[in-house]
Amino acid sequence: MTTLHPLAKSVPHPAPLRHAAPYWLVNAGLFAAPAAWSAQLIASYGLVGDRCGVGLLQSGGPVDHVDITVAAVGVLAVVIGLAGWIAAYRVWQITRNEAPGDQHQALTAGAGRTRFLGLCGMIASTIFVAATLFALLVPYLVTPCSAPFS
Repeated sequence: MTTLHPLAKSVPHPAPLRHAAPYWLVNAGLFAAPAAWSAQLIASYGLVGDRCGVGLLQSGGPVDHVDITVAAVGVLAVVIGLAGWIAAYRVWQITRNEAPGDQHQALTAGAGRTRFLGLCGMIASTIFVAATLFALLVPYLVTPCSAPFS
C-alpha cells in the first residue's frame, strides 16, 4: 500500500459527517417514495387495468372491493413516501453542518455529499408523494368504462 503525499493528507474529506447518517437512512430517503409510487402504479394497473376489456366491472354499486384495495394501496404508498421524506430530512439534519452554506451551496458545490443526498431525497420524495396523491385521485376522476369515440 502506498502512502499519501503530505499535501494530500491535509485535504479534508468532502463529506466529513458521512458516517453520522446511517446507510439505510440515506437509502430510505432516496428510494422509499419512488419505490412506493412504482408499487402503487403497478398494483393499480394490475387491479383495474383491464376491467372494462374483459367484463370485470361489477354493477353492484359505485364502490367495490377493487376500488377499496386501490385506495388502500394508494394511502399506504403516500405513508411510505412521507416516511421517505422524513428519512431524507433526518439525513439533512444530521449532516447540515458538514459543509458551509445553505441549500443552494449544497446543490452547487461538491462538498457535503451526504447532505446533498439528504436534500435530493427531500426533493424527490416531495415530487413522488405529489405523484402518488394524483394517482390516488385518478380512479375517482376518470370513469372506468366509457363508450368508444364514434
